[in-house]
Amino acid sequence: MVLLGPEQVESFHRHGYVLVGPLLSIEQVETLRNSLDELWDGWAESLGVSREDYCRVVSQWTNVWESHAAFARQLRDPRLAAMAAALIGCQAVRLFHDHVISKPPQHSHTIPWHQDYPYWPLSAPRAVSLWLALDDADVESGCMHFMPGAHREGERPAVDFLSNTTDWGERLRDQVAVPVPAGWGIFHHCLSWHTTPPNRSSRPRRAYITIFMDAACTYSPSHSEWHPMNKRVRVAPGEIFNEDCFPLLGGRGCIP
Repeated sequence: MVLLGPEQVESFHRHGYVLVGPLLSIEQVETLRNSLDELWDGWAESLGVSREDYCRVVSQWTNVWESHAAFARQLRDPRLAAMAAALIGCQAVRLFHDHVISKPPQHSHTIPWHQDYPYWPLSAPRAVSLWLALDDADVESGCMHFMPGAHREGERPAVDFLSNTTDWGERLRDQVAVPVPAGWGIFHHCLSWHTTPPNRSSRPRRAYITIFMDAACTYSPSHSEWHPMNKRVRVAPGEIFNEDCFPLLGGRGCIP
């Protein structure tokens, strides 16, 4: 397991993202792939459709840690929580939610430029996502692209994914594609600007994302009134997410 050095932390704060790895062995990656196949088979069967048809229509699954023990074990790796806490600059981190995103071969579209934080009901932009590749992700298969340093310009209004008008103009020349080998991951700031192109390859492109938030973050539904996790929250606005569905995952000083 690779842990973060000072140079990586500094690069994260400068660019808004950092590639780290390997985080998982090939055997661990295969376990998560097989577990995802089990979930897909079950969900497709419950709808009376084939897995191929199901995955052609559905591309994102949230809170998979509650559906399969393999993902629950993965997100509770204390070393990942320690890295997230170091990047956020806090003592402990809590799970906001996890999700799987899939871009099937030749069947996906562009995810437009956006920041994550405008969609989240959190009191402050003190959160990072770990985008963990379950397949080799390259430019052809739709790897992540970032606008380095744009996170330091602050929050902008949420993007309409169906009619995105974000125009970076000449700054598009600055975008950086970040290929990620299977078992490696990208930590990125919740204000980082990122996009993914279609998967034009003949290979799947699956990723498991864990969103870590500062354990001191409080619930702010007015910041994002429609987020699906709002239905799970039982604390009052302004209170810490002290609930079972937002578990504490560890922090600095918790590395075995």
